[in-house]
Amino acid sequence: MKKVLAMVLVLCLCGSVLAGCGQTAAPASDAASAPAEQAKETGTVNILCVSTAIADIIAQQVKDFEAETGIHVNCEVLEESSAFEKLLTDLSSGSGTYDLFMTSPVYNWQYIAGGWVEPLDAYIADPEKTEAEWDLDDFIPGILNAGRWTGEKLGGVGEGNLYCLPLMFETYMLGYRPSVLAKYNMAVPTTYEELADCVSRLAAEPGLSDDNGMPMYPVVTRFDKYWDLTYLTFGTMLQSYGVTMVDENGNVAVNSPASIEATEIFVKMIQEGSPDGAGQFTFYEAEQGFASGQYVFSFNEADGFTAVYEDPEQSMISDDVGYAVTPLGPDGTRSASTWVWSMSMNSASRHKDEAWQVLKYLTSKDTMIKQHLLGSMEPVRQSAWEDEGVIALINGYGEYEGQYLEVVKTMGDCAELTLPAHPEITRALDVWATAVQSAYYGQSSVEDALNAAAAEIADILAN
Repeated sequence: MKKVLAMVLVLCLCGSVLAGCGQTAAPASDAASAPAEQAKETGTVNILCVSTAIADIIAQQVKDFEAETGIHVNCEVLEESSAFEKLLTDLSSGSGTYDLFMTSPVYNWQYIAGGWVEPLDAYIADPEKTEAEWDLDDFIPGILNAGRWTGEKLGGVGEGNLYCLPLMFETYMLGYRPSVLAKYNMAVPTTYEELADCVSRLAAEPGLSDDNGMPMYPVVTRFDKYWDLTYLTFGTMLQSYGVTMVDENGNVAVNSPASIEATEIFVKMIQEGSPDGAGQFTFYEAEQGFASGQYVFSFNEADGFTAVYEDPEQSMISDDVGYAVTPLGPDGTRSASTWVWSMSMNSASRHKDEAWQVLKYLTSKDTMIKQHLLGSMEPVRQSAWEDEGVIALINGYGEYEGQYLEVVKTMGDCAELTLPAHPEITRALDVWATAVQSAYYGQSSVEDALNAAAAEIADILAN
């Protein structure tokens, strides 16, 4: 489903908003985060969350829900790869350990195909279970409907049953240090070629540092052998080069001439501008590295990280950070990927009605506004974009007042979900990411690595 976020601009960043996501979170402690196996048989609603800002907030908000309703909730927070490995084991076994789980539409394609996700439409339509003021129509349609799927491979996204509710969405942008660019007489790059040139020039500077003499590297981004490399961050660059996993004729296209060109530029940029360990960086290292002041540029990282960058308690750069739209591709195209953190219900849950009450609470208007004010960005409800507190918070982000809003507006215009719906999509993306890493480590040429990946991905999607 393309242009998932097009309505964000129409509905959210006009009118009242224009008048007016740091994802690293420590796992929650105390009884609210005990292992779910201990609570499965006690009537407790168990939630599995991925360690992010929204997860940390949810772990606190469920305590308020418990106090209001008497329903016990156990919220377990794990690092991303560990969380999804544990979730897959639970879902595929049908044990029903977790009643609710953090996910995304992209992950859900596998879970839905397995029959492991509970459709939410009946709960929403039942007036005895869902009050009118909860208001499904307040969700931004393009984001909400990304959670719908008919089950049709390579199609059907945005249609059919609703399998998850969005918590927050993110797209990708360029972060930079204004003072460092000024020190080295550089402008914010507007194309990927300009960005690559900036990185090369900074890498050649003897003793690259900020105004305080702190040593720096030119650029940071996530670059581990994982699907989000070729879907989200570098994936955003690929989209601006017109690259898609599958072309309009249904053929795998990860080895197209445009893909080879973009990959060669990207690999060279990371080789020149990042430390030796960059090949292992996850989004945690990318976020914290930029916040610690070690890098001049944050390459196409999540806009939701701004909550960390702007917080002086978590960031060394809160008074010296700017944001820019992602660079243009060679033909002047700007496109970006998008991610929607969502929550789904396990079809094997033994506590579905209670789980729905928890999910309904966490996605209610007032609760979600509180989440955003505590640092979870970007909002998925229209009412949150109209809230004066939310507007005041994000309007102060950036090198100058209103910069961040300007960037989010533009990125919302060009954000697209271009992936083909398929239960094995993350496996195919992993293969693609492995090929990029192979070229980075000098194990293969870019062209040879992508050719091999294309053949493997074709087999995955066909089967």
